Amino acid sequence: MKIIFSFFILFILFFMPNSYAIQNQDSADTTVKKIRVEKYKKQTMTKRINDICDRLLEENKISIKVWMRLKKTSKVNAYANMSREIVIYSGLVKICENDDELAGVIAHELGHLLNSHVYKLNAVNSIANLSLQVASEVPIVALPAALLYKVGFRKWMRMDEFESDATAVDLLVGAGYNPLGMVSILQKISGEKYADFLSTHPSGEKRTVYIYDYIAKAYPQFIENGYDTESFEEFTYYYEDLVQERAQNPEKMIKHDEKLEKLEEKRKEKYAKYQRKKLKQEEKQRQKELKTLQELKTNKEIKKDDF
Repeated sequence: MKIIFSFFILFILFFMPNSYAIQNQDSADTTVKKIRVEKYKKQTMTKRINDICDRLLEENKISIKVWMRLKKTSKVNAYANMSREIVIYSGLVKICENDDELAGVIAHELGHLLNSHVYKLNAVNSIANLSLQVASEVPIVALPAALLYKVGFRKWMRMDEFESDATAVDLLVGAGYNPLGMVSILQKISGEKYADFLSTHPSGEKRTVYIYDYIAKAYPQFIENGYDTESFEEFTYYYEDLVQERAQNPEKMIKHDEKLEKLEEKRKEKYAKYQRKKLKQEEKQRQKELKTLQELKTNKEIKKDDF
């Protein structure tokens, strides 16, 4: 009975709706946005990632405490952690041809924080370890337990990556960046040369298509002009073949369009939710200023009556 209960909890966490993540996000948020970059000899690089993160948060009216950290290494990677740090490897910064590409990387990691993926991951790991420990006491269920965790974990991680990608597109557009830069940089780092990045960011090919499809649906104004990088041009060759393949299956195309419709609607709701705290803060500040003005006005009237 104890084993069944443990797996029931694990199953819920793997396939639960995103409301769990939003609740954790709300409870963990602070009212002050802070950005920190570790000391690094190339100050232009630290200033660059600092300015981009600041712009993404400010222009999208998002209030969240974030620490930016630049790690000096030739490796190409980036990740967000439980301390609300977004760690960017200098090797990744160097291969970004422009701010659109680098902003795409930072926006993706912000997406993990905004959707509380890091916190949910920690909770899942804790419960999974408990469940696997209990299951190990019964050899006959130990192997199925490990398999369930491995398969479920991978599926859940892919879902989080896709959600962070869509979130990043919204943040890029909201901050005035070209979201196609995200397709460009992801196409660039999806090859064998940067396998260390793929170890934590699976399904690079599927993700570029997913991002481009979402941009085409929600922000079609960017598609017409394309994007002037070699890696984006490489992506378009592959995408053209995919479009032809889709055209040969009308039923599949209809389902694809319906899926994008639902995604666009869902993203609008989520984006409004990200901004809710900032809007509440602004309204609170406005009320405070009005109260101060009213008190000043009242004090002037009292002094006038004294004369």
